[in-house]
Amino acid sequence: MPRYTVRIGFWLRAYDSAEIEADSPDEIIERAKAAAREMMEQTGQPEHIEVTDRREGIICWIDESGFPAGVDTVAEDVEFDDDRIHPTQSNPAEATA
Repeated sequence: MPRYTVRIGFWLRAYDSAEIEADSPDEIIERAKAAAREMMEQTGQPEHIEVTDRREGIICWIDESGFPAGVDTVAEDVEFDDDRIHPTQSNPAEATA
């Protein structure tokens, strides 16, 4: 019986924070948005990564074992999970996840 290597991809929640000074609520919202954009561009480790709540997975690829990666690919980008990051309105319980 052939063996296969299955690679999956999924999202994790990561958290970072920054101290920002501002003179008003409107100003802090704008400064926070600018800081968030900068923080999203960073490549370093965030303060916290939530690993217990994996979200929105996909099977990246399935290859038959014993061949170099990509030589005997059976399938790629196979959906197997629901979209818990962007839930539909018909499933509001997951919207708070």
